[in-house]
Amino acid sequence: MRLSKLILSGFKSFADRTEFTFDDDITGVVGPNGCGKSNVVDSIKWVLGERSSKSLRGKEMIDVIFAGAAGRPPSGMASVTLGFDNPIIDADAELIELTLGDPLDEDGDDEETEERREQRRSGRRRRGLPIEADEVYVERRLYRDGTSQYLINDKRVRLRDIRELFLDTGIGADAYSIIEQGKVDAMLLASPQERRTIFEEAAGIARYKQRRIESLRKLDKTEVNLTKAREQLENTERRLRIVKGQAAKAKRFRALDDEYRAIRMALAFDQYDDLRQRLDGLTSELTALEAQREESHARVEELEAEKQDAEVTRHELNEAVRRNESERQSASHDAERAAQRVKMTESAIEEADRRLETDAKQGEELRLRLEEMTKSEAGERHAIETHESRLAEVEQSMSRATDARAAVLEESAEARQKLAEKQAVVAGIERERAALNASIQSDTRRAEQLAEQLGAIERKQEEARREQERLTSEHNEILSACRQHSANVDRLTA
Repeated sequence: MRLSKLILSGFKSFADRTEFTFDDDITGVVGPNGCGKSNVVDSIKWVLGERSSKSLRGKEMIDVIFAGAAGRPPSGMASVTLGFDNPIIDADAELIELTLGDPLDEDGDDEETEERREQRRSGRRRRGLPIEADEVYVERRLYRDGTSQYLINDKRVRLRDIRELFLDTGIGADAYSIIEQGKVDAMLLASPQERRTIFEEAAGIARYKQRRIESLRKLDKTEVNLTKAREQLENTERRLRIVKGQAAKAKRFRALDDEYRAIRMALAFDQYDDLRQRLDGLTSELTALEAQREESHARVEELEAEKQDAEVTRHELNEAVRRNESERQSASHDAERAAQRVKMTESAIEEADRRLETDAKQGEELRLRLEEMTKSEAGERHAIETHESRLAEVEQSMSRATDARAAVLEESAEARQKLAEKQAVVAGIERERAALNASIQSDTRRAEQLAEQLGAIERKQEEARREQERLTSEHNEILSACRQHSANVDRLTA
Protein backbone atom coordinates (compact mmCIF):
# COMPACT_ATOMS: atom_id res chain seq x y z
CA MET A 1 0.00 0.00 0.00
CA ARG A 2 1.35 3.41 -1.01
CA LEU A 3 0.15 6.99 -1.51
CA SER A 4 -0.41 7.55 -5.23
CA LYS A 5 -2.41 10.78 -5.64
CA LEU A 6 -3.41 13.97 -3.88
CA ILE A 7 -6.19 16.04 -5.45
CA LEU A 8 -7.09 19.49 -4.05
CA SER A 9 -9.96 21.74 -5.14
CA GLY A 10 -10.86 25.01 -3.37
CA PHE A 11 -8.59 24.19 -0.39
CA LYS A 12 -6.81 27.31 0.93
CA SER A 13 -4.59 28.66 -1.92
CA PHE A 14 -5.59 25.87 -4.35
CA ALA A 15 -8.60 27.52 -5.96
CA ASP A 16 -8.45 25.33 -9.09
CA ARG A 17 -8.36 21.57 -9.15
CA THR A 18 -4.76 20.53 -8.54
CA GLU A 19 -3.49 16.95 -8.68
CA PHE A 20 -0.23 15.68 -7.18
CA THR A 21 0.97 12.31 -8.50
CA PHE A 22 3.48 10.36 -6.38
CA ASP A 23 4.94 7.93 -8.93
CA ASP A 24 8.57 8.00 -7.72
CA ASP A 25 9.89 6.88 -4.38
CA ILE A 26 10.92 10.43 -3.46
CA THR A 27 8.83 13.41 -4.43
CA GLY A 28 9.65 16.99 -3.44
CA VAL A 29 7.59 20.17 -3.55
CA VAL A 30 9.87 23.15 -3.99
CA GLY A 31 8.91 26.82 -3.95
CA PRO A 32 9.49 30.17 -2.26
CA ASN A 33 8.03 31.14 1.09
CA GLY A 34 4.27 31.71 1.01
CA CYS A 35 3.63 29.70 -2.16
CA GLY A 36 1.52 27.09 -0.33
CA LYS A 37 3.92 24.21 0.41
CA SER A 38 2.61 23.83 3.95
CA ASN A 39 -0.94 23.76 2.60
CA VAL A 40 -0.14 20.40 1.00
CA VAL A 41 0.65 18.88 4.42
CA ASP A 42 -2.39 20.60 5.94
CA SER A 43 -4.60 19.10 3.23
CA ILE A 44 -3.33 15.57 3.98
CA LYS A 45 -3.92 16.04 7.70
CA TRP A 46 -7.35 17.55 7.01
CA VAL A 47 -8.57 14.72 4.80
CA LEU A 48 -7.38 12.16 7.38
CA GLY A 49 -9.70 13.70 9.99
CA GLU A 50 -7.93 16.67 11.58
CA ARG A 51 -10.57 18.67 13.45
CA SER A 52 -8.47 21.40 15.07
CA SER A 53 -8.44 24.63 13.08
CA LYS A 54 -5.30 25.78 14.97
CA SER A 55 -3.36 22.76 13.69
CA LEU A 56 -4.35 23.87 10.19
CA ARG A 57 -3.14 27.43 10.94
CA GLY A 58 -6.60 28.98 10.92
CA LYS A 59 -9.14 30.51 13.31
CA GLU A 60 -12.07 28.34 12.30
CA MET A 61 -12.54 25.34 10.07
CA ILE A 62 -14.27 27.35 7.34
CA ASP A 63 -10.96 29.16 6.74
CA VAL A 64 -9.71 26.17 4.72
CA ILE A 65 -12.10 27.16 1.88
CA PHE A 66 -10.60 29.45 -0.77
CA ALA A 67 -11.54 32.98 0.32
CA GLY A 68 -11.21 34.59 -3.14
CA ALA A 69 -8.74 37.00 -4.72
CA ALA A 70 -8.68 40.01 -7.03
CA GLY A 71 -10.97 39.24 -9.93
CA ARG A 72 -11.85 35.78 -8.57
CA PRO A 73 -14.86 34.98 -6.36
CA PRO A 74 -14.51 32.76 -3.26
CA SER A 75 -15.18 29.06 -3.56
CA GLY A 76 -18.28 27.47 -2.05
CA MET A 77 -16.60 24.16 -1.18
CA ALA A 78 -13.20 22.75 -0.25
CA SER A 79 -12.39 19.21 -1.36
CA VAL A 80 -9.26 17.06 -0.80
CA THR A 81 -8.85 13.49 -2.10
CA LEU A 82 -6.12 11.01 -1.18
CA GLY A 83 -5.51 8.06 -3.51
CA PHE A 84 -3.82 4.85 -2.29
CA ASP A 85 -2.68 1.79 -4.19
CA ASN A 86 -4.20 -1.29 -2.54
CA PRO A 87 -2.57 -4.36 -4.12
CA ILE A 88 -3.05 -7.95 -3.03
CA ILE A 89 -0.53 -9.19 -0.46
CA ASP A 90 2.08 -11.71 -1.74
CA ALA A 91 0.64 -15.28 -1.89
CA ASP A 92 3.91 -16.88 -0.61
CA ALA A 93 3.78 -14.87 2.59
CA GLU A 94 0.19 -15.92 3.01
CA LEU A 95 1.17 -19.55 2.48
CA ILE A 96 3.89 -19.28 5.15
CA GLU A 97 1.38 -17.85 7.59
CA LEU A 98 -1.00 -20.69 6.80
CA THR A 99 1.77 -23.23 7.37
CA LEU A 100 3.22 -21.81 10.56
CA GLY A 101 -0.09 -20.60 11.98
CA ASP A 102 -0.93 -17.32 13.60
CA PRO A 103 0.34 -16.51 17.08
CA LEU A 104 -2.36 -16.32 19.72
CA ASP A 105 -2.55 -13.87 22.56
CA GLU A 106 -2.36 -14.91 26.18
CA ASP A 107 -5.99 -16.02 26.23
CA GLY A 108 -5.66 -17.85 22.92
CA ASP A 109 -8.64 -16.20 21.25
CA ASP A 110 -7.33 -13.18 19.31
CA GLU A 111 -10.16 -11.76 17.28
CA GLU A 112 -7.91 -10.45 14.49
CA THR A 113 -6.24 -13.85 14.08
CA GLU A 114 -9.60 -15.54 13.86
CA GLU A 115 -10.69 -13.00 11.22
CA ARG A 116 -7.58 -13.71 9.13
CA ARG A 117 -8.09 -17.47 9.39
CA GLU A 118 -11.71 -17.07 8.34
CA GLN A 119 -10.63 -14.95 5.39
CA ARG A 120 -8.12 -17.57 4.28
CA ARG A 121 -10.61 -20.41 4.66
CA SER A 122 -13.23 -18.50 2.67
CA GLY A 123 -10.71 -17.74 -0.10
CA ARG A 124 -10.82 -13.96 0.29
CA ARG A 125 -7.63 -12.09 -0.69
CA ARG A 126 -5.89 -9.90 1.85
CA ARG A 127 -4.98 -6.31 0.97
CA GLY A 128 -3.22 -3.49 2.78
CA LEU A 129 -6.55 -1.74 3.32
CA PRO A 130 -9.61 -3.92 4.06
CA ILE A 131 -11.40 -2.83 0.87
CA GLU A 132 -11.78 -5.00 -2.23
CA ALA A 133 -10.37 -2.45 -4.69
CA ASP A 134 -6.99 -1.91 -6.32
CA GLU A 135 -7.20 1.84 -5.59
CA VAL A 136 -8.76 3.47 -2.55
CA TYR A 137 -9.74 7.15 -2.64
CA VAL A 138 -10.48 8.97 0.61
CA GLU A 139 -12.18 12.34 0.19
CA ARG A 140 -13.35 15.08 2.54
CA ARG A 141 -15.63 17.96 1.58
CA LEU A 142 -16.57 21.12 3.49
CA TYR A 143 -19.24 23.61 2.39
CA ARG A 144 -19.63 27.22 3.45
CA ASP A 145 -22.81 26.42 5.38
CA GLY A 146 -20.70 24.21 7.69
CA THR A 147 -21.79 20.87 6.17
CA SER A 148 -18.98 18.32 6.07
CA GLN A 149 -18.81 14.99 4.20
CA TYR A 150 -16.40 12.02 4.23
CA LEU A 151 -16.25 9.64 1.27
CA ILE A 152 -14.40 6.39 0.52
CA ASN A 153 -14.53 5.52 -3.19
CA ASP A 154 -17.40 8.02 -3.63
CA LYS A 155 -19.46 6.45 -0.84
CA ARG A 156 -20.38 8.51 2.20
CA VAL A 157 -18.88 7.21 5.46
CA ARG A 158 -18.17 8.42 8.99
CA LEU A 159 -14.97 9.94 10.33
CA ARG A 160 -14.72 6.89 12.58
CA ASP A 161 -14.68 4.63 9.51
CA ILE A 162 -11.72 6.56 8.06
CA ARG A 163 -9.79 6.41 11.33
CA GLU A 164 -10.42 2.65 11.68
CA LEU A 165 -9.37 2.18 8.05
CA PHE A 166 -5.88 3.57 8.70
CA LEU A 167 -5.23 2.05 12.14
CA ASP A 168 -1.84 0.28 12.35
CA THR A 169 -0.88 1.65 8.91
CA GLY A 170 1.11 4.64 10.20
CA ILE A 171 -1.25 6.97 8.32
CA GLY A 172 -3.28 9.44 10.31
CA ALA A 173 -3.62 13.06 11.33
CA ASP A 174 -1.36 12.45 14.36
CA ALA A 175 0.61 9.49 13.01
CA TYR A 176 4.39 9.33 12.69
CA SER A 177 4.19 9.18 8.87
CA ILE A 178 3.46 12.93 8.70
CA ILE A 179 6.31 15.03 10.07
CA GLU A 180 5.68 18.72 9.63
CA GLN A 181 7.64 21.80 10.69
CA GLY A 182 8.69 21.56 14.30
CA LYS A 183 7.56 17.93 14.57
CA VAL A 184 11.16 16.61 14.93
CA ASP A 185 11.91 18.96 17.81
CA ALA A 186 8.58 18.05 19.39
CA MET A 187 9.40 14.35 19.11
CA LEU A 188 12.88 14.88 20.61
CA LEU A 189 11.49 16.95 23.47
CA ALA A 190 8.46 14.71 24.00
CA SER A 191 7.89 12.85 27.23
CA PRO A 192 8.13 9.06 27.39
CA GLN A 193 4.35 8.76 27.43
CA GLU A 194 4.06 10.82 24.21
CA ARG A 195 6.83 8.79 22.56
CA ARG A 196 5.10 5.60 23.62
CA THR A 197 2.11 6.59 21.47
CA ILE A 198 4.36 6.89 18.41
CA PHE A 199 6.09 3.56 19.15
CA GLU A 200 2.77 1.81 19.64
CA GLU A 201 1.55 3.17 16.32
CA ALA A 202 4.76 1.96 14.64
CA ALA A 203 4.56 -1.45 16.34
CA GLY A 204 1.00 -1.94 15.09
CA ILE A 205 -0.76 -2.25 18.43
CA ALA A 206 -2.71 1.01 18.28
CA ARG A 207 -5.61 -0.84 16.69
CA TYR A 208 -5.75 -3.26 19.58
CA LYS A 209 -5.55 -0.47 22.13
CA GLN A 210 -8.38 1.27 20.33
CA ARG A 211 -10.34 -1.95 20.29
CA ARG A 212 -9.59 -2.43 24.00
CA ILE A 213 -10.89 1.07 24.75
CA GLU A 214 -14.00 0.44 22.69
CA SER A 215 -14.43 -2.98 24.33
CA LEU A 216 -14.19 -1.40 27.79
CA ARG A 217 -16.69 1.24 26.70
CA LYS A 218 -18.99 -1.48 25.38
CA LEU A 219 -18.54 -3.41 28.64
CA ASP A 220 -19.55 -0.32 30.62
CA LYS A 221 -22.59 0.12 28.41
CA THR A 222 -23.34 -3.59 28.74
CA GLU A 223 -23.05 -3.33 32.52
CA VAL A 224 -25.47 -0.40 32.50
CA ASN A 225 -27.81 -2.31 30.19
CA LEU A 226 -27.47 -5.39 32.40
CA THR A 227 -28.40 -3.32 35.46
CA LYS A 228 -31.43 -1.96 33.61
CA ALA A 229 -32.29 -5.48 32.45
CA ARG A 230 -32.09 -6.77 36.04
CA GLU A 231 -34.35 -3.97 37.21
CA GLN A 232 -36.77 -4.73 34.40
CA LEU A 233 -36.55 -8.43 35.29
CA GLU A 234 -37.40 -7.67 38.91
CA ASN A 235 -40.32 -5.53 37.78
CA THR A 236 -41.37 -8.28 35.39
CA GLU A 237 -41.15 -10.94 38.13
CA ARG A 238 -43.21 -8.75 40.44
CA ARG A 239 -45.74 -8.20 37.68
CA LEU A 240 -45.61 -11.92 36.91
CA ARG A 241 -46.60 -12.74 40.48
CA ILE A 242 -49.47 -10.28 40.20
CA VAL A 243 -50.45 -11.74 36.82
CA LYS A 244 -50.32 -15.28 38.26
CA GLY A 245 -52.74 -14.23 41.01
CA GLN A 246 -54.93 -12.60 38.40
CA ALA A 247 -54.72 -15.73 36.23
CA ALA A 248 -55.85 -17.90 39.19
CA LYS A 249 -58.72 -15.50 39.80
CA ALA A 250 -59.54 -15.60 36.09
CA LYS A 251 -59.62 -19.44 36.12
CA ARG A 252 -61.86 -19.35 39.19
CA PHE A 253 -64.03 -16.75 37.47
CA ARG A 254 -64.31 -18.86 34.32
CA ALA A 255 -65.33 -21.94 36.35
CA LEU A 256 -67.91 -19.94 38.29
CA ASP A 257 -69.06 -18.23 35.11
CA ASP A 258 -69.58 -21.62 33.38
CA GLU A 259 -71.53 -22.84 36.41
CA TYR A 260 -73.54 -19.62 36.45
CA ARG A 261 -74.33 -19.99 32.76
CA ALA A 262 -75.46 -23.62 33.25
CA ILE A 263 -77.72 -22.64 36.16
CA ARG A 264 -79.01 -19.64 34.21
CA MET A 265 -79.72 -21.89 31.21
CA ALA A 266 -81.66 -24.39 33.37
CA LEU A 267 -83.61 -21.56 34.96
CA ALA A 268 -84.31 -20.14 31.51
CA PHE A 269 -85.68 -23.49 30.36
CA ASP A 270 -87.93 -23.67 33.44
CA GLN A 271 -89.12 -20.14 32.88
CA TYR A 272 -89.68 -20.92 29.21
CA ASP A 273 -91.87 -23.93 30.07
CA ASP A 274 -93.84 -21.86 32.58
CA LEU A 275 -94.27 -19.00 30.17
CA ARG A 276 -95.25 -21.38 27.39
CA GLN A 277 -98.01 -22.84 29.52
CA ARG A 278 -99.17 -19.39 30.57
CA LEU A 279 -99.03 -18.24 26.95
CA ASP A 280 -101.24 -21.12 25.85
CA GLY A 281 -103.73 -20.19 28.58
CA LEU A 282 -103.67 -16.49 27.74
CA THR A 283 -104.19 -16.90 23.99
CA SER A 284 -107.99 -16.96 24.28
CA GLU A 285 -107.92 -14.09 26.77
CA LEU A 286 -105.71 -12.16 24.38
CA THR A 287 -108.28 -12.64 21.60
CA ALA A 288 -111.05 -11.29 23.83
CA LEU A 289 -108.85 -8.42 24.92
CA GLU A 290 -108.07 -7.64 21.28
CA ALA A 291 -111.80 -7.32 20.57
CA GLN A 292 -112.23 -5.19 23.69
CA ARG A 293 -109.29 -3.07 22.63
CA GLU A 294 -110.86 -2.47 19.21
CA GLU A 295 -114.08 -1.40 20.95
CA SER A 296 -112.06 0.85 23.24
CA HIS A 297 -110.29 2.36 20.24
CA ALA A 298 -113.65 3.06 18.63
CA ARG A 299 -114.92 4.62 21.88
CA VAL A 300 -111.73 6.67 22.16
CA GLU A 301 -112.22 7.95 18.60
CA GLU A 302 -115.82 8.92 19.46
CA LEU A 303 -114.63 10.68 22.61
CA GLU A 304 -111.91 12.43 20.60
CA ALA A 305 -114.58 13.69 18.16
CA GLU A 306 -116.72 14.89 21.08
CA LYS A 307 -113.66 16.48 22.60
CA GLN A 308 -112.95 18.35 19.36
CA ASP A 309 -116.59 19.55 19.25
CA ALA A 310 -116.33 20.68 22.88
CA GLU A 311 -113.08 22.47 22.05
CA VAL A 312 -114.82 24.30 19.17
CA THR A 313 -117.73 25.25 21.47
CA ARG A 314 -115.35 26.39 24.19
CA HIS A 315 -113.46 28.47 21.66
CA GLU A 316 -116.72 30.13 20.51
CA LEU A 317 -117.75 30.82 24.12
CA ASN A 318 -114.33 32.30 24.82
CA GLU A 319 -114.75 34.58 21.80
CA ALA A 320 -118.19 35.66 23.08
CA VAL A 321 -116.77 36.30 26.55
CA ARG A 322 -113.96 38.37 25.04
CA ARG A 323 -116.47 40.41 23.01
CA ASN A 324 -118.64 40.96 26.12
CA GLU A 325 -115.58 41.96 28.09
CA SER A 326 -114.56 44.48 25.42
CA GLU A 327 -118.14 45.92 25.35
CA ARG A 328 -118.15 46.12 29.16
CA GLN A 329 -114.83 47.94 29.14
CA SER A 330 -116.10 50.37 26.47
CA ALA A 331 -119.24 51.04 28.56
CA SER A 332 -117.12 51.58 31.64
CA HIS A 333 -115.02 54.12 29.72
CA ASP A 334 -118.17 55.92 28.51
CA ALA A 335 -119.56 56.01 32.07
CA GLU A 336 -116.27 57.41 33.36
CA ARG A 337 -116.27 60.13 30.67
CA ALA A 338 -119.95 60.99 31.50
CA ALA A 339 -119.10 61.20 35.22
CA GLN A 340 -116.22 63.51 34.40
CA ARG A 341 -118.48 65.73 32.30
CA VAL A 342 -121.05 65.83 35.16
CA LYS A 343 -118.33 66.87 37.57
CA MET A 344 -117.13 69.58 35.20
CA THR A 345 -120.73 70.86 34.75
CA GLU A 346 -121.32 70.94 38.50
CA SER A 347 -118.08 72.87 38.94
CA ALA A 348 -119.19 75.40 36.28
CA ILE A 349 -122.60 75.77 37.98
CA GLU A 350 -120.96 76.39 41.35
CA GLU A 351 -118.68 79.02 39.76
CA ALA A 352 -121.72 80.72 38.14
CA ASP A 353 -123.57 80.70 41.51
CA ARG A 354 -120.58 82.33 43.17
CA ARG A 355 -120.44 84.98 40.45
CA LEU A 356 -124.22 85.63 40.83
CA GLU A 357 -123.85 86.12 44.57
CA THR A 358 -120.97 88.53 43.98
CA ASP A 359 -122.99 90.53 41.40
CA ALA A 360 -126.01 90.58 43.72
CA LYS A 361 -123.91 92.03 46.54
CA GLN A 362 -122.50 94.70 44.21
CA GLY A 363 -126.07 95.61 43.02
CA GLU A 364 -127.23 95.91 46.64
CA GLU A 365 -124.34 98.23 47.42
CA LEU A 366 -125.18 100.39 44.38
CA ARG A 367 -128.84 100.52 45.41
CA LEU A 368 -127.88 101.67 48.93
CA ARG A 369 -125.63 104.34 47.53
CA LEU A 370 -128.45 105.50 45.23
CA GLU A 371 -130.83 105.74 48.16
CA GLU A 372 -128.28 107.74 50.12
CA MET A 373 -127.81 110.08 47.15
CA THR A 374 -131.59 110.47 46.85
CA LYS A 375 -131.86 111.34 50.53
CA SER A 376 -129.00 113.79 50.19
CA GLU A 377 -130.68 115.39 47.18
CA ALA A 378 -133.94 115.80 49.12
CA GLY A 379 -132.09 117.38 52.04
CA GLU A 380 -130.32 119.77 49.68
CA ARG A 381 -133.63 120.79 48.03
CA HIS A 382 -135.12 121.44 51.45
CA ALA A 383 -132.13 123.55 52.34
CA ILE A 384 -132.54 125.49 49.08
CA GLU A 385 -136.25 126.18 49.79
CA THR A 386 -135.55 127.23 53.37
CA HIS A 387 -132.51 129.28 52.61
CA GLU A 388 -133.53 131.13 49.48
CA SER A 389 -132.59 134.30 51.31
CA ARG A 390 -129.19 133.09 51.56
CA LEU A 391 -129.07 132.12 47.88
CA ALA A 392 -126.45 134.59 47.01
CA GLU A 393 -124.29 133.51 49.82
CA VAL A 394 -124.63 129.92 49.12
CA GLU A 395 -124.73 130.18 45.30
CA GLN A 396 -121.25 129.17 45.19
CA SER A 397 -122.04 126.27 47.50
CA MET A 398 -125.00 125.46 45.35
CA SER A 399 -122.87 125.50 42.30
CA ARG A 400 -120.53 123.07 43.97
CA ALA A 401 -123.50 120.95 45.04
CA THR A 402 -124.74 121.01 41.46
CA ASP A 403 -121.39 119.80 40.27
CA ALA A 404 -121.45 117.14 42.95
CA ARG A 405 -124.96 116.18 41.91
CA ALA A 406 -123.88 115.92 38.29
CA ALA A 407 -121.01 113.70 39.35
CA VAL A 408 -123.35 111.61 41.45
CA LEU A 409 -125.78 111.35 38.55
CA GLU A 410 -122.93 110.34 36.29
CA GLU A 411 -121.85 107.73 38.80
CA SER A 412 -125.46 106.59 39.10
CA ALA A 413 -125.76 106.30 35.32
CA GLU A 414 -122.56 104.31 35.24
CA ALA A 415 -123.83 102.12 38.07
CA ARG A 416 -127.10 101.56 36.21
CA GLN A 417 -125.13 100.64 33.07
CA LYS A 418 -122.97 98.23 35.04
CA LEU A 419 -126.07 96.80 36.68
CA ALA A 420 -127.62 96.27 33.26
CA GLU A 421 -124.41 94.53 32.10
CA LYS A 422 -124.41 92.35 35.23
CA GLN A 423 -128.06 91.50 34.68
CA ALA A 424 -127.26 90.53 31.08
CA VAL A 425 -124.37 88.37 32.37
CA VAL A 426 -126.70 86.81 34.94
CA ALA A 427 -129.24 86.09 32.21
CA GLY A 428 -126.51 84.41 30.11
CA ILE A 429 -125.42 82.40 33.12
CA GLU A 430 -129.01 81.39 33.74
CA ARG A 431 -129.26 80.22 30.15
CA GLU A 432 -125.99 78.29 30.44
CA ARG A 433 -127.19 76.82 33.71
CA ALA A 434 -130.41 75.69 32.07
CA ALA A 435 -128.42 74.17 29.19
CA LEU A 436 -126.06 72.45 31.65
CA ASN A 437 -129.01 71.11 33.63
CA ALA A 438 -130.46 69.73 30.42
CA SER A 439 -127.10 68.20 29.49
CA ILE A 440 -126.80 66.74 32.99
CA GLN A 441 -130.24 65.24 32.73
CA SER A 442 -129.36 63.81 29.30
CA ASP A 443 -126.06 62.38 30.62
CA THR A 444 -127.91 61.00 33.64
CA ARG A 445 -130.41 59.24 31.38
CA ARG A 446 -127.54 57.95 29.23
CA ALA A 447 -125.69 56.76 32.34
CA GLU A 448 -128.82 54.96 33.47
CA GLN A 449 -129.09 53.33 30.05
CA LEU A 450 -125.39 52.37 30.19
CA ALA A 451 -125.92 51.00 33.70
CA GLU A 452 -128.80 48.90 32.41
CA GLN A 453 -126.67 47.70 29.49
CA LEU A 454 -123.81 46.96 31.91
CA GLY A 455 -126.18 44.96 34.10
CA ALA A 456 -127.33 42.99 31.05
CA ILE A 457 -123.71 42.39 30.03
CA GLU A 458 -122.83 41.26 33.55
CA ARG A 459 -125.81 38.88 33.52
CA LYS A 460 -124.68 37.52 30.16
CA GLN A 461 -121.13 37.23 31.48
CA GLU A 462 -122.37 35.34 34.52
CA GLU A 463 -124.36 33.00 32.28
CA ALA A 464 -121.28 32.53 30.04
CA ARG A 465 -119.14 31.85 33.12
CA ARG A 466 -121.62 29.22 34.35
CA GLU A 467 -121.68 27.71 30.85
CA GLN A 468 -117.87 27.69 30.76
CA GLU A 469 -117.72 26.00 34.17
CA ARG A 470 -120.21 23.41 32.94
CA LEU A 471 -118.18 22.81 29.78
CA THR A 472 -114.94 22.67 31.82
CA SER A 473 -116.44 20.04 34.13
CA GLU A 474 -117.65 18.08 31.10
CA HIS A 475 -114.21 18.45 29.52
CA ASN A 476 -112.53 17.18 32.70
CA GLU A 477 -114.95 14.24 32.81
CA ILE A 478 -114.16 13.45 29.17
CA LEU A 479 -110.41 13.71 29.88
CA SER A 480 -110.70 11.39 32.88
CA ALA A 481 -112.71 8.96 30.75
CA CYS A 482 -110.05 9.18 28.03
CA ARG A 483 -107.30 8.55 30.59
CA GLN A 484 -109.24 5.59 31.97
CA HIS A 485 -109.75 4.18 28.48
CA SER A 486 -106.04 4.80 27.67
CA ALA A 487 -105.09 2.96 30.86
CA ASN A 488 -107.41 0.09 29.85
CA VAL A 489 -105.87 0.08 26.36
CA ASP A 490 -102.32 0.02 27.84
CA ARG A 491 -103.33 -2.76 30.22
CA LEU A 492 -104.93 -4.74 27.41
CA THR A 493 -101.89 -4.11 25.18
CA ALA A 494 -99.56 -5.30 27.96
